[in-house]
Amino acid sequence: MSDITFEKIKEIYINIKTLLENKQKALIEKNLELLASCDEKLICAYDEIKAIYEKKDEFELNQSQKKELNEITERINKLQKDNEVLITHSLNVINKIFEGILNISSAKNADYNHLGKKNQDSTLDISSITEEA
Repeated sequence: MSDITFEKIKEIYINIKTLLENKQKALIEKNLELLASCDEKLICAYDEIKAIYEKKDEFELNQSQKKELNEITERINKLQKDNEVLITHSLNVINKIFEGILNISSAKNADYNHLGKKNQDSTLDISSITEEA
């Protein structure tokens, strides 16, 4: 990345914003292929930004350029926070599904003893009725 220009930096930031918007869409639509693709591209874009900031002494941005980048980064931050909420919600839903599955399977397991034999159904104890008769 030899030529660091404002346009190049702006292009990367806009790309990140677009990828985060696509990631949000993928999360909502439960599109795992799009989600994986967005994450891979985001990693590459973040690496590009990291490389730029390692060479930040080689370029100077004026106030209007800084303002423009700040506006894009504000949108990026909001998208990132929204995506975190969506991911957390998705994980909670998945956990509830797993809990339900485990509860059902553990209830079935309770029907069997440690030897794997089916427990006897509990029968009504009527010994007190028998004694009175």
